[in-house]
Amino acid sequence: MTDCRFDFHCHSLASDGALTPTELVERAAGAGVQLLALTDHDTLAGQHEARQAASAAGIRLIAGIEVSVGWDGRELHLVGLGFDPDHPEVSALVASQQQARTLRAERIGGRLDKAAGLANSYQRTVALSAQDAPGRPWFAKMLVAAGKVRDEQHAFNRYLKPGQSCFVATPWVSMDAAVAAIRAGGGVAVLAHPTRYSFTRRKLRRCLDHFVAAGGAALEVLTPGLNPQQQALLAECLRDFPLHASGGSDFHTPKQTWLELGRLPPVPADMPLVHSLIGA
Repeated sequence: MTDCRFDFHCHSLASDGALTPTELVERAAGAGVQLLALTDHDTLAGQHEARQAASAAGIRLIAGIEVSVGWDGRELHLVGLGFDPDHPEVSALVASQQQARTLRAERIGGRLDKAAGLANSYQRTVALSAQDAPGRPWFAKMLVAAGKVRDEQHAFNRYLKPGQSCFVATPWVSMDAAVAAIRAGGGVAVLAHPTRYSFTRRKLRRCLDHFVAAGGAALEVLTPGLNPQQQALLAECLRDFPLHASGGSDFHTPKQTWLELGRLPPVPADMPLVHSLIGA
């Protein structure tokens, strides 16, 4: 099915997306996507609903997740594809990440209570998101609803981005541990959006050395908005490392029209795709 339209990176309301899993799957089907992975941040909460919706829509759903990991003192993201969602090591990874996210959210809420002059910021955001571990985008939405900022970007700039008073760093799981759990569940680990980390060419190659040694198998190279220099760098990495190509829109909301579901660059004829590793 490598000639079908696919999208292996997108988000629903189960993490920080704007659509329910059902709405997301229906939108993907409407866009002609035939093969989809819902990759919410550090959670599998939307998978069951998405699978039911995919069955009804006549498209195939691949189990997916986006895991935040620590590497060399910074946060990176791995996409897991094609694993058993019920595997004990996958479940333990998700539980650990959710615990870390909950503790971070509670600390963000406490800081916002003081900095923004609010009461119960964490509880407000939990109610708004229907999640115990809401991420920063949900806190931004809460601040907008409370009339404390003009819009969500203002919330990040004033309170939530690194360097601001309410930013809280999270001790994420290591890259090695996340890859090991995904592989234990029968899945494939993908380094997500490698051009977003402000890596030099040398630093990216060092990261990929570590990723491959840990058991990583794919690199997200088919994404919207890459410039020719970025495309050339990622093509070089595919040539030089034993990695397959993956891709996805990183869709969060219909408002981001440049990140529409299934709207990926053409696949070069000689590019090894992750499909063969996940039986797709």
